[in-house]
Amino acid sequence: MFDIGFWELVVIAVVALVVVGPEKLPKLARVCGLWIGRANASLQAVKKDIAKELRAEELQQALKKAQDLPDINKIADLDQADTSNTKLEDILSEKSVENKQADDEKR
Repeated sequence: MFDIGFWELVVIAVVALVVVGPEKLPKLARVCGLWIGRANASLQAVKKDIAKELRAEELQQALKKAQDLPDINKIADLDQADTSNTKLEDILSEKSVENKQADDEKR
């Protein structure tokens, strides 16, 4: 966020030591740390809320796209599906009979 290097922190610490004094400096550092922690927690909460809203929006758009798609049953002819299904069952049953015969021959 801020580009503060080591020497900038040293200058800030020296100025704070001169302005506040050595007795109050630890208390000031503690209070500043608490404020920074609270600000960071608030920022993380806002980021989490934004991410949650974006995910909700993406889900709504995905559902809307799914509703806009034509129904699969309308596209595929159900009679063709039934005939292809029976053909598939016939092929599978023939294969299973052939496999049983091959197993019987091996024994």
